[in-house]
Amino acid sequence: MKRSQHRFPVLVSGIILLFCLILFVIPFFWKGPIFTLLKSDLFNGYYKARIIQLYRPAPAEIIREHVHLYNEGFKPADFRPGPVMIPGKGYNYKDSLGLILTKDFFEDAAHFRNGLAMVRKNSRYGMLDHKGKMVLHAEYDTLIPVSEVILTVQGNSYGVADRRGRFRIPLSSRQITNNYNDLHLPFLLAAGPGGSFTVIDGKGREKNRPAYDSLDFRDDVFFVGRTGKWGVIDTNANELVPAVYDRIDVYGYGYFTVRSGDREGLHRAAEPEPLIPVIYEKVDLCTPTTFRVKMDGHYGLLDKNAITLIEPVYDTIYFHHAAEWIVTGDHLHYAMRNTKELEYPSGFYNWIGDCREGMTVVRNNNGYGILSVDGVEVVSPQYDSIHNYSCGVAIVCNNNQLGAIDQKGVFTIALSLKFVELYDFQCDLALAAQFNMMTSRIRKQYGFVDKKGHTVIPFIYEDGHRTFSNGLAGMKINGAWGFINMAGERIIPFRYDTVSRFSHGKAQVLYHGQIMTVDLKGGTIE
Repeated sequence: MKRSQHRFPVLVSGIILLFCLILFVIPFFWKGPIFTLLKSDLFNGYYKARIIQLYRPAPAEIIREHVHLYNEGFKPADFRPGPVMIPGKGYNYKDSLGLILTKDFFEDAAHFRNGLAMVRKNSRYGMLDHKGKMVLHAEYDTLIPVSEVILTVQGNSYGVADRRGRFRIPLSSRQITNNYNDLHLPFLLAAGPGGSFTVIDGKGREKNRPAYDSLDFRDDVFFVGRTGKWGVIDTNANELVPAVYDRIDVYGYGYFTVRSGDREGLHRAAEPEPLIPVIYEKVDLCTPTTFRVKMDGHYGLLDKNAITLIEPVYDTIYFHHAAEWIVTGDHLHYAMRNTKELEYPSGFYNWIGDCREGMTVVRNNNGYGILSVDGVEVVSPQYDSIHNYSCGVAIVCNNNQLGAIDQKGVFTIALSLKFVELYDFQCDLALAAQFNMMTSRIRKQYGFVDKKGHTVIPFIYEDGHRTFSNGLAGMKINGAWGFINMAGERIIPFRYDTVSRFSHGKAQVLYHGQIMTVDLKGGTIE
């Protein structure tokens, strides 16, 4: 008795092993059964292609050459996958091997999209999947794929099915559409009384919220209205902003500007309540972590959670540099402030410039000075003018004297009357001009100096470009223009009436009244 109990599992295991051997091993060595299966009607084109892919009974070229043996005699003219008209039978689909997908034929067949294709049979529409299975049988007047569902229309009945053909919303007389005033929507609308509608998301779920009566699409956003109030929904019909505002505009960064009457607030997408309440005249982003608000004509500051940092008491507040630095201004008195500490590291000034290379030029009644990146005075206001920093130095002018100052406030070129013009540095060179004492015909002569004021390119030119572009600068000598490089070498001859700066290896030149284009070697470009 015990011996027979042991024999039965062994027998079953042997049968299973033999079956697997026949099914999965032998066909790799004996191709005859594979070709028999391919010629039979047991499988459609999809599964025949899978068998060929698994067992590889012959190269793809051989399969295509003899594909009529597996297609009941039909051989396509080409092997581009897609719909194909088979004379005397109708439309079907072929793959890259030329295999016909289904045994059924259709009056019309659309291309596959996202694994489904719409087909027509007996003047009705159905939906076919890529395996050749009818997901929805051809019995509908209209089928419209929308997102992950299919809108079905049968007579005066409307329903919504998923991609497997299961109805999420059964057929009924309530009208469902993806069209609103000729606008094709990525979600569905279900009609309600008096022109109202509810929304259905991409999975066929009707949203459980009060019906809307208006819809508008602008700035790539769907705005929905309800009794004169507006909200926002996304492409899957999810509510981003409730419909309770008089007006909504896209602010950006995931925010919407919302208004009720003449008051404004800020609403973060998909939040039930506004982040910044609708009590201000104006709301906008000041720094990446703060918001500027305006009330009674004055500006204040809120943090990222809409908690007040600065009461609305200033004439202006604006972003200056980095994530936490702002400028506050009141009655033409400006100061740099840090939003983390709300401190006043700087004094008060009549004007505060932009931050360039970590330095800021400021002005008060004493003149121009310089602040560091942290608002500390590096140079106290005292000069007639200071340019923005470039290449680590800034040009200073005082009492008609020119010089250059570094980021520590030290003069690299002392103030003097040596230069009558001195321009911003580029690549450690700056165009400068000196008075010509030798002749009254040419009052100034131009050259280039380094950050210490040393002459790099001699002062022999009558005029010149202030910066190099594409490594060249246009200069003028003896009444003619040409180009030099940063070593002062003459690259393009001095023979033109005037020249432009180079851009992308090209410059415009005027030669005897004719405008031409030249390359970096002076060759003419047609």
